[in-house]
Amino acid sequence: MKHVHLRLIIGFGVIALVLAGCAPTPDAASEATAREVMEQDAAMGPVSVEAVEIARDRLIGDVTANGLIRGSREVTVVSETQGIIEEVGFALGESVTEGSVIVTLDDTIQSLAVAEAREAVSTAELDLAAAERLVSSGNAPQVQLTRARATLAGARARLAQAEKARNDRTIESPIEGLVATMDSSIQAGNSITVGAPIARIVDTNELEIMLSLGEREIQYVADGAPAYVSLAAAGEAEMRGYVHSIAAGSDPATGSFPVVVRWRNTIGSRARSGLSASVRIPPVGAPVALTVPANAVREAGTERYVYVASNDGFARRRIVETGARYGDRLVVTRGVEPGDQVIVSGLGNIADGSRVAVTLRLANQ
Repeated sequence: MKHVHLRLIIGFGVIALVLAGCAPTPDAASEATAREVMEQDAAMGPVSVEAVEIARDRLIGDVTANGLIRGSREVTVVSETQGIIEEVGFALGESVTEGSVIVTLDDTIQSLAVAEAREAVSTAELDLAAAERLVSSGNAPQVQLTRARATLAGARARLAQAEKARNDRTIESPIEGLVATMDSSIQAGNSITVGAPIARIVDTNELEIMLSLGEREIQYVADGAPAYVSLAAAGEAEMRGYVHSIAAGSDPATGSFPVVVRWRNTIGSRARSGLSASVRIPPVGAPVALTVPANAVREAGTERYVYVASNDGFARRRIVETGARYGDRLVVTRGVEPGDQVIVSGLGNIADGSRVAVTLRLANQ
């Protein structure tokens, strides 16, 4: 009887070992087994997953920076003379044209000086004509003619100075633009001194922004490269511009490299000098490689693999070789090709051969 019990115990042990040997091996990444996945597929249908269509991407993102915009042409008009303001021909925020009169000063004295200088020129011209006749007839020495010519030249120079002094009483705008600032003292009847600021005029037809870039970023920026500018005043729309200039060296105070971006103003008066803006510049010459999202890569021992959604609706396991990591992406040197749909979600519920339904294809960013 004891032998019978012993045989039964040995028999059950053998059966248990056989069954254990037939049990499926768990997936190291998901802890799911192929049999369990197949049973789930049969009971519930395809697993909904998200995937990305991989491609060769830039390994360096856009160069981004913020700053304050300004007109590509901005001038501060100052007085070149002193006197009493007679008329003001502009107001804050108004548009002015190139050459338009913005301030007129009293020019009574200057006009009298011009009239006097013109009389002196006329007299000197008559004296020169007389000296030429005398010298040509032999009735005067050559030196008299030389002196007459010098006197005329001096009179003409004084006339030019007098005319400039009178013209300086009329102050014009050197550019077309909008009046950004206006000194509060610029009113009719007030006096003005030499060098006094009158107004700052901004040409808003073309705008620019100066950025400060680091040494890692500056190597991917080139003259003439496209740039995209965003202003809160313009909503979500970007304005396309270009890299106008790049400093040959860094700013000694900050160590950064000044870069100027320019663009045509497409939002009119909503763009004003001094508004903040953000700029992105697609990198020039950035390295390119095939990449996949890092969270799509699984490990089993020393192997790395991904799941690719096939055209016939199945998940296929692909062994991959990976390189450097850039942010949330891994460079893949072998195992997948451009255009493959790499699964990035539901990885714990699938195995090689699982039926899948790709419900959303995300951009590989």
